[in-house]
Amino acid sequence: MASLKESLSKGITAINVKTNSFMEESKCKTYISTLEKDIQTLKMNIGEIVYGKTIMGESYEQDVLQIVQQIMGKYDEIEQQKRAIEQLAYEEKQILGTAQTVGAVKFCPRCGTQSDGNYKFCSKCGTPLG
Repeated sequence: MASLKESLSKGITAINVKTNSFMEESKCKTYISTLEKDIQTLKMNIGEIVYGKTIMGESYEQDVLQIVQQIMGKYDEIEQQKRAIEQLAYEEKQILGTAQTVGAVKFCPRCGTQSDGNYKFCSKCGTPLG
């Protein structure tokens, strides 16, 4: 009877963990999709600004630079969301006990953050790990 209870408890825990991970991952993916749409809109705005200011004989560089900076910020946010998705998957495997054996510890050459040997990129700054 205790074994059945334990199996049931583990099954319920696994369902809860997987459901929570799925919901969080879905939120991240939805946010990424929103950011990608924002980027496309900003890129179209650049074209409109360049065209309009060129017709008027005005300078557009400063306006374009501001929009480019916004786009770069959105790409940074997308990378943060992708790292969050990777972290969710890692945490799910750790909680459920399905994680592969961890390789040697690696340190980021750029920011010094410690990472699993299985990671290919730094979870803090995104720098490739050797």
